[in-house]
Amino acid sequence: MIPTLLSQATNDPALGAGLPVTPKTFWLPEGASTIAPEIDWIFNFINYINYFFFVLVIGIMFVFMWKYRQRGREVYARGPNHHTMLELGWTIIPTIIVVFIFFIGFKGFIIAKTVPDNAYQIDVTAAKWYWKFKYPNGAISDDLYVPAGRPVKLVMRSEDVLHSFYIRDFRVKQDVVPGRYTSLWFQADNPTEGEDFHHIFCTEFCGTGHSEMNRKVFVLPETEFDNWVVEQGRWLDKVSDEDLWWKAGPQLYRACASCHTLDGSVGTGPSWGNYDGNGNVWERTKAGSTHKIDGGKNLGDIIGPGKEYETPEGYLRESILNPGKHLVDPYGNVMPTFKGQLSDRGIQALIDMMKNLDKFNKDGTVKPDAIPNAGGAAGAAK
Repeated sequence: MIPTLLSQATNDPALGAGLPVTPKTFWLPEGASTIAPEIDWIFNFINYINYFFFVLVIGIMFVFMWKYRQRGREVYARGPNHHTMLELGWTIIPTIIVVFIFFIGFKGFIIAKTVPDNAYQIDVTAAKWYWKFKYPNGAISDDLYVPAGRPVKLVMRSEDVLHSFYIRDFRVKQDVVPGRYTSLWFQADNPTEGEDFHHIFCTEFCGTGHSEMNRKVFVLPETEFDNWVVEQGRWLDKVSDEDLWWKAGPQLYRACASCHTLDGSVGTGPSWGNYDGNGNVWERTKAGSTHKIDGGKNLGDIIGPGKEYETPEGYLRESILNPGKHLVDPYGNVMPTFKGQLSDRGIQALIDMMKNLDKFNKDGTVKPDAIPNAGGAAGAAK
């Protein structure tokens, strides 16, 4: 049985034949992947069974309530204690139903777990509280972009706690477990148009920022997707050194925003803004700073000529790549490393943004009047 189902899963022409999406129902949104019809069919089949037996049980209950209601004096009536056909019926019929459900469900499970050989692989990193998607050419994005009409395999890992990756329109869901890799695959044949997108949710409560892990999936025609991946892989290299702080910094900061605020308000990690009287994150790294780290030490004691870090930039770089080495009081070691995710140029963009925090709004957008050559550059920043 299993080899046959595996063969069906990998060779079924329907998987690549542009199956129509399933319509929206009271219980489910419109299905947008090739596996959606299979999932929706078994879901609706089980629901109809539930409807049937709900009406049957409630109906019989009301019939018995009416037929055997007490009318006058109480009379003891001995009822039947055995009915062979009835007992066989409520044993055999449900058994046939659940075996059928198992067979159909198992067939769908095999299809969902058997990744086609030509699947396009995207690496997914989950952390408190964001998703990071890395493509084969090294491009990275916060939202997921996939080619239409081609199977896509997601290889997922967690930087910290248990997360769960769920795209409801594609009918796929998989736990993302720290210390191991998990995967899922799907194929979306219909490109998203205009402002349309599919939702990504984390469906495992992972802390105070759990609700911030909602992201988007964009399905692009294959040629358009190929162009997007190439451009995304080199977007940072196309930004001039002078413009890194306001063009690249805000985009990269989005991965930091779930833990680090810009206005001094309390977050999971220390705010980049002024919250302790020592200034913002750049001003706190000056020589002689009394900003507290590692249980009461002064940050200024480790920054400066002849000290652990010659310059503030060295300390900030270390904090991004090895965040557990020095902990700002009273915060714990909860920040994941960005080693391998941020290039030297990306780190420089974030440090340059820190140096110019007074030119940013609290949501991480640059103030229009702070942009160099504001006339034409403002449009490029949007």
